[in-house]
Amino acid sequence: MMIPAILTTTEGSGNGHTLTGAILIGAVVAVIIILFLVIKLLGAILRHPFISLILFALGGFAIFKFALVGIIGVGVLAAAGAGALWLNTGDGS
Repeated sequence: MMIPAILTTTEGSGNGHTLTGAILIGAVVAVIIILFLVIKLLGAILRHPFISLILFALGGFAIFKFALVGIIGVGVLAAAGAGALWLNTGDGS
């Protein structure tokens, strides 16, 4: 299997870290954060079943889908941030 040179080269980062490492670190961070927040959401639903039933009656799955989209969005932002930190793509200070 051929791996593109951009994923394995350390020329652009200046610190020896590769883009593959940034993607891997970002994915790990995203999975951890998404799992943590989904568990918190499910815990809140189980802890307050009447509020959850009222929200479900008012909006159906739309409210819960909105919460899950927000959780996934936070995971994606965390992955991008962790990847950028891994590659050290800041102002260089």
